[in-house]
Amino acid sequence: MLSTPFRKQLFIRFLISLGISILFGAVISEGTFKLMAGDSGREPQVYEIVVPEGTTERVKQGLPVPSIPDSMVFYEGDSIIVVNQDVTSHQLGPIWVPAGASGKLSLDKPIQYNLACTFQPSNNLGLEVRSRLTAGIRIQGIIAIGIPSAVLLWLFSVVVFPIKGQNESLGSE
Repeated sequence: MLSTPFRKQLFIRFLISLGISILFGAVISEGTFKLMAGDSGREPQVYEIVVPEGTTERVKQGLPVPSIPDSMVFYEGDSIIVVNQDVTSHQLGPIWVPAGASGKLSLDKPIQYNLACTFQPSNNLGLEVRSRLTAGIRIQGIIAIGIPSAVLLWLFSVVVFPIKGQNESLGSE
């Protein structure tokens, strides 16, 4: 069996490796989140889609409404308010918006929607609802990088820089 001072030195070296690796994981993970996440850390927002007067005629002619894109990206918790300024009623997925009225669509779940949409020539509107970046997801990213890196760093440190007294402890049994 390995001596207690030797085990203690191994444990201390592991803790140092863990600290360095968690710091490394935080830098890599947070840097990646900053580059890739975009607005996912922001508070939920309310977006307004205005269906202008004359939209029904444009759609009948197969012409798009310039102010309304074919697809949009949101984050969970966001809401869409459809303001219908047209003379006819319009639909966006589950909401029906009479002429001169407005309707609200809450986006509570991350998913890709392809909603029925009467104010688009294609009669559908693509919506992507992405997950919101939470503290739990950030911590998972740090741990996913930090723990495996700590084990590898610790093993390499033991091989490259052997602990003094290691040979005596191993040979004394």
